[in-house]
Amino acid sequence: MPAPKFLPLIFVLFVTLILSGCPGQLSPGITRTSDLVYGQGNVERDTQAGTYTTIDLKYDLIQLDSTDEMRPAVVMIHGGSFEGGTKIDENLVRQADALAVAGYVCFLIDYRLKDDGPPAPSDWSPDTIDFVFDALDLRAAMHAAFVDAKTAMRYVRANARSLRVDPDRIALWGESAGAFAALAAGITDDTLFSSDGAGFPVPAANNPGVSTRPQAIIDCWGSAAPVVKAFDATDPPVMIFHGTNDFTVGLSLAPALEIRDACNANNIPVAYYPIAGKGHGAWDGLFDNKDLATLTIEFLTEHLGG
Repeated sequence: MPAPKFLPLIFVLFVTLILSGCPGQLSPGITRTSDLVYGQGNVERDTQAGTYTTIDLKYDLIQLDSTDEMRPAVVMIHGGSFEGGTKIDENLVRQADALAVAGYVCFLIDYRLKDDGPPAPSDWSPDTIDFVFDALDLRAAMHAAFVDAKTAMRYVRANARSLRVDPDRIALWGESAGAFAALAAGITDDTLFSSDGAGFPVPAANNPGVSTRPQAIIDCWGSAAPVVKAFDATDPPVMIFHGTNDFTVGLSLAPALEIRDACNANNIPVAYYPIAGKGHGAWDGLFDNKDLATLTIEFLTEHLGG
């Protein structure tokens, strides 16, 4: 029996509906420009010889299609335990889309990971979680992520005019390992994590001398353990979004409470959102019936303006 003639039309409509709901789809009026370069980083070229080469560090730009205004910006850093993850993560893009709709210019960055073999100062180590990063051999990758987060901040601020960004309204946003990087880059002074260490000067392409200080930090299920002693009264406001059942970066809310307490001790404005029943990666978590994007936009509006 021949197939009904309307089946091809049904198939087309079905595919159209599926594609229209594809993760990563952007809202009307929002554009994405992929694989732009924000700086350079050193990676291992020859393990036995201990030699390095430089690679381009890339980002995706998600923003309103066109505007003449100088807008606030958010540098967004994915997670992945310093071993994986990507700037094209569907959840990350979804958050960036919501921020872009609200008027923020979003810079979704990739950074150097463990397998890149980045260098690091020989004496560098986290303060309180040595056993984890010793066991996984992640110290150099963690340090490189912190350096790259600061490189991205310098890039955005140095190129603010051409990017149509207000250099005095830039936030750092990170999830998991990316939140480690956002916190470390956001609360330490410009000299710390400025390069890969002795013998690795800051490349000219990385805009040395430009301030890396953000005006706000968003921490999603991260930790400040490697730099917790660096908090001081000059640090920007911090938002914390962390699941109560998250045992990936610490014992439940312990990492979040450590950040909150450090902020309170130094009179740093802090918004603390423990997400009941959620584990690591609480993308769909709610606090007082508000999702992550809503809380982030409220926080940024308060501290950066819309």
